[in-house]
Amino acid sequence: MPTQDRTDPSRFRLGRWVAVAAAAVLSACQIPSADLKEHPPVEPVAATATLVPVRTGYPEQTVQTIPLAGPAAEPEVEFSGLDWFGDVLVLLPQYPDRYGHNLFGLPRRALDKALSDPGKTPIEPFPIPLVNGSDLRSLEGYEGLEAIVFAGSRFYLAVEGRSQGRMLGYLIPGKVLGNLDGLELDLANTILLQPQTSLMNKAYETLVMQDSRVVAIHELAGKETNPERHALRFSAELEAVGTLDVPEVEFRITDATRLDPHGRFWAINFHWPGEKQLPTQADAIRERWGEGDSHKDVAIVERLLEMEIRDGRIELVDRPPVELVLLDEVVARNWEGIVRWADEGVLVVTDRFPTTLLAFVPFPVAE
Repeated sequence: MPTQDRTDPSRFRLGRWVAVAAAAVLSACQIPSADLKEHPPVEPVAATATLVPVRTGYPEQTVQTIPLAGPAAEPEVEFSGLDWFGDVLVLLPQYPDRYGHNLFGLPRRALDKALSDPGKTPIEPFPIPLVNGSDLRSLEGYEGLEAIVFAGSRFYLAVEGRSQGRMLGYLIPGKVLGNLDGLELDLANTILLQPQTSLMNKAYETLVMQDSRVVAIHELAGKETNPERHALRFSAELEAVGTLDVPEVEFRITDATRLDPHGRFWAINFHWPGEKQLPTQADAIRERWGEGDSHKDVAIVERLLEMEIRDGRIELVDRPPVELVLLDEVVARNWEGIVRWADEGVLVVTDRFPTTLLAFVPFPVAE
């Protein structure tokens, strides 16, 4: 099995950044809907007087974009996940059939050069054939791919569907052909993932490997949006082997890194204020750690949460979230994929909103 990058949790030190924040005012934002099929207008959000706690978390982190070239740079590619296969970063488009039933790959050395190149020369991902990708359309209510994870010569895909007003989730195994010469789906062994909520366009967006087991995490874990939240566990052959309790996390969980030796991983936690199905509620993470300068008085949330699998459950690690410096008060970047980048940080990718963005987020250091 390829060696993956891991992060030593001892490298994090809590910054001594203290700021007294004012009342939170949720402003009206007009950006495209995260639902790819419906783009409702954003209605003004009434101001509410809320006591914002003293900031005790890390400083917000500025993302470093990695310019892409070729088809993978187009917004229509709608990337929805990332994972490493050896030294190749595999980028998962939501609809591979738009690009000849291909996924995309970037060698680690090309990424390293792009991150260190002050000229920011765009890099072009190479195609990775999904050899029987056309068969995905046979799945009831098929609405695209949401997550990918590799385990040696195997891989697993999380697929979203919708039928008769009900969300569907699928977990599909597959095998890697040669040295990433192609990916072949084993559709005969597809399993159905039961929905955890009746909300539309919300299903399983995160896959992680816990040893040889596949863990599927639903994108909603809020107090009101998914009170019965849990992750599903399967054997390598996709036999059900139980569930894991999931901590209360408001907004969406859109992807996660691999586990480190301590069973810890980083997950993307995202929200844009036009998401009518997810009204802004009390956010325990914000109440605990405060919020960074660009997040103050803004309803957009772009942050990374550290979690761990321990004692048969998923828990939040007792460390602050890593907030990303927002573009502005209106435009939210819908981060949909994340992988570790050595012990330095993570790589993240957006779907089509506001455009295709591949970026590096450094881990915080002491001020």
